[in-house]
Amino acid sequence: MEIIVRDYMDSDLDKVNEILLEAFGVSKGNFKDDNLRELVSVSDSEVSGYLILTKVLNPIKNIYYCLVDYVCVSSKYRGTGTSDKLINYAIEVAKEMGANYLQLTSAPHRIGAHKLYERCGFKKRETDVFRKEIV
Repeated sequence: MEIIVRDYMDSDLDKVNEILLEAFGVSKGNFKDDNLRELVSVSDSEVSGYLILTKVLNPIKNIYYCLVDYVCVSSKYRGTGTSDKLINYAIEVAKEMGANYLQLTSAPHRIGAHKLYERCGFKKRETDVFRKEIV
């Protein structure tokens, strides 16, 4: 099976939303933002995975990095190497975007995702993530 990774297109919306709903219980709309790159994997002529890269400036160090969000692969294509291909392509895109590193967070129960990230060269940091909802 050939796996292609490419930029997201508006016509990918329905399939991406199926994958997001399955993985995270969320869906999205189409949007444009110069600091974001949405990527999809395509297997058997079908969108099989998705992730978002957000370019962020660290103003203290004066360098850019990319946040990786919503990494997900359809259950139909898990175990096929799709996620590895998607992450490795994202690394190349982040380099093109001028990023010095990639950063992501992952829930503790997502053990399979943690193995993927480590396999792709990510190192676990000793930190806790805090969030304050503002509504």
